[in-house]
Amino acid sequence: MALSPLPAPLQQLGGRRFSFYPPVRNIDHNEWIYRRATWTEVVVVNTRTGDECIIPRAFVGEVSYVDDPIVIVGLRRELEWREGIVRTYHRPIIELPIAVNQSAASIPHPDHPAPVISIRLEPRRESRASLRFGVGLVLSAVGCLIAANIARSYLHTSSADDYASIVRKIGNPEFEHSVRTADGHVYRLLRYPRRKSIVVLAVGPNSDDRYIGALDPEGRVINSVTLPDGTNAAPLLRSLPPF
Repeated sequence: MALSPLPAPLQQLGGRRFSFYPPVRNIDHNEWIYRRATWTEVVVVNTRTGDECIIPRAFVGEVSYVDDPIVIVGLRRELEWREGIVRTYHRPIIELPIAVNQSAASIPHPDHPAPVISIRLEPRRESRASLRFGVGLVLSAVGCLIAANIARSYLHTSSADDYASIVRKIGNPEFEHSVRTADGHVYRLLRYPRRKSIVVLAVGPNSDDRYIGALDPEGRVINSVTLPDGTNAAPLLRSLPPF
């Protein structure tokens, strides 16, 4: 059985109007309504022009809880409207003017190579082996710190958490999809690339999602809860299909 697309962040607004921040460039009227969503895109309609904009779901950020004077929906990228298509906006590169007392010949340019300056190198005091050892220690310490921070972020989660409470505690996922196991159970995966983690929710018979644990990008268990039958969810998390 084919799975329907997961709810989009804007779907909770229903027919309410909202504005994007930052606004979509080249569109004067920043007021929209939600139309529909797919697995990868969200379609919104401008309330004045009637233009439909297709925005990748990964670019849609959090929805504000305050709606005075209007609900604000964050965008993770600055976008622009051009030739009927919404695309990522790239700021132009501005060449700095030449200073009053500076000649053009003194500025590095493809036609004028930069002047060569003699640099005196200090005697090498460290061997490559000791340098590599020091770098390894630093990288190891950074890795341990990142792992500890990720683990601490899930200390306040439990099997009582659903999709809404996970978003309140951790934030909106950048990507999400579902997997179905051989026994017919469905699990919802919320991806947080910046946190280097994947939150796993078990989808119940009434479409009620419950938190069962979290994995790192390599599929290793970061956190797991105790299931209703008294067993730990870690073996179940390890047995999920590749994602």
